Amino acid sequence: MDISKQIHNQSTWFTLTNDQNVSVIISDFGATVVAINTPDKDGNVANITLGFMHSHDYAQHHDFFGATVARVAGRLSGAQWNGHALDQNSGPNHIHGGDHPSISYSHWNLIKLIKTNNQIGVVLQYISIAGENGYPGRLSISAMFVLDQNNKFTVTYFGNTSEPTLFNPTTHIYFNLSGNVQKIINDHELQINADTIAETDASNMPTGNLLSVAKTPFDFRQPTNLGDALAKLPNGLDTPFKINTQTSTDPQLILQDPSSGRKLAIHTNSNSFVLFSTTGFEGDFLVDGTRHMTSQLGLAIEPQMLPDAPNHSGFGNIIITPGNPLIYQNSYTFN
Repeated sequence: MDISKQIHNQSTWFTLTNDQNVSVIISDFGATVVAINTPDKDGNVANITLGFMHSHDYAQHHDFFGATVARVAGRLSGAQWNGHALDQNSGPNHIHGGDHPSISYSHWNLIKLIKTNNQIGVVLQYISIAGENGYPGRLSISAMFVLDQNNKFTVTYFGNTSEPTLFNPTTHIYFNLSGNVQKIINDHELQINADTIAETDASNMPTGNLLSVAKTPFDFRQPTNLGDALAKLPNGLDTPFKINTQTSTDPQLILQDPSSGRKLAIHTNSNSFVLFSTTGFEGDFLVDGTRHMTSQLGLAIEPQMLPDAPNHSGFGNIIITPGNPLIYQNSYTFN
């Protein structure tokens, strides 16, 4: 197992490599997952995420490729909480923690490197000062990225605050298991342990209602071809799925690509996955230096507590206090 680092302009990229030819590249710019390289069924190693070849592209394109999103992922209606006016950066609402500054496009400090017989990792930290983007409290966020010999990659977020505030981070990775974006994701198969989705309005803001997925294109309780499902969803997926259980250690989401033989299993201690199928996302820039961004080129999988949680009963608690630090953990196992 090995950790190496490269200096890219104003950022440092840390490469974690295990003995199974799996590697993960982490940038201290936005605590970003730059790439995840895994073998296919024939042993050919390729990147299974969307991102950029050069560090300066991350500063230019704010589409959250692999970024840590904090303080709060997703949307907050009315851009306010508990009398505090938050950064209004999505119409009248607040999204992805705000833009002044965006934590996803800020420098994080290296706290330590981890290296044992079975694990390698890196811990990065960002201090969000009180009042940043309107949030109360000085919030310390530590992000720990660990790869083990069993091809499990774990991201853990630790939050500590000086006063009550909100904390609901995510890792905004876009996956494409074909490797090096050889194909779009229509042939992928998706399975989610979720009986309901959060209903959203025209602005993608949750209404507070939970809707059954039964007999709808959102039913992924059994392995389902993504292309078939997306053909019934003209606007694609930009959807919060409420996970049935957070207590089981079994994966709550499985994504696989029959062509490459790659399989991804995800477990989170949050209560939802927000999925974005990049439908309609066309861009005049190169993904991984290979091809232009296009519809269905990747599936963003964002483990988090349900969006707009403070405003809806039953959506979960994302309030962090000085006496109650919060820990969020997401694990990704590659086969």
